[in-house]
Amino acid sequence: MLSENKLSKYLLYAIGEIVLVVIGILIALQVNNLNEQSKKEQLRVNYVNSLLSDLESDIILLENQILTFNTELEKLTSLSKRLSSSDATFDTIRNIARYEFLPFFNPSNNLNIDTYNALISTGDLDLIQPLLRRKIQKHNAEQLETLKTVELNFKLYAELGYKYASQFPINFEFNAIKGKQMNSVWEQVNENKLKSSLNGILTMKITNYNMTNILREKLVEKTKVLIKEIKSYEK
Repeated sequence: MLSENKLSKYLLYAIGEIVLVVIGILIALQVNNLNEQSKKEQLRVNYVNSLLSDLESDIILLENQILTFNTELEKLTSLSKRLSSSDATFDTIRNIARYEFLPFFNPSNNLNIDTYNALISTGDLDLIQPLLRRKIQKHNAEQLETLKTVELNFKLYAELGYKYASQFPINFEFNAIKGKQMNSVWEQVNENKLKSSLNGILTMKITNYNMTNILREKLVEKTKVLIKEIKSYEK
């Protein structure tokens, strides 16, 4: 009888120990899960903040690019009016082509997409809520499409600008041949050829700048909308 009591007590003690161990393991697992969830949440918050920073930087970048092109457009429009004036002579056109008009442009065409690329490469995009994730993906697609279209327009214009500069030596500080040595070239230039070429390159440049600004202005508005949506999700 005494032995049975001792065995019962031992079994109860052993079972108690096992229960405590199991409870300890469950608590440890729960704590670990909570820690993992906390880490993921902190990672998500970091990504969101970084993404917001990228988008806000994009707005500043795009608005500066738009302002630069608008300033250039004012100059180009002024040249166009002078060239189209009834008082304009061939000398007027030739002097503008030689000394004032430059076929070059600012080729800057980039956006801050490092955070989005990091989300994709790491697979961490799944940390973002599904609906917001789809909006971010859509915006990135619009960013890439804008960059692609602007790049194509720039490339087409650059080819035309190169041909123009090869035919008509412009007033450029890095010209290999400068000064009076180029006088004979301009004195003998074909009037109709110069008018046609200058009209083509100037029209292309004005059109390129206007189209690029339209695309960038639309992207600015879409970026502002996405920023508001992200912030509303984070409230």
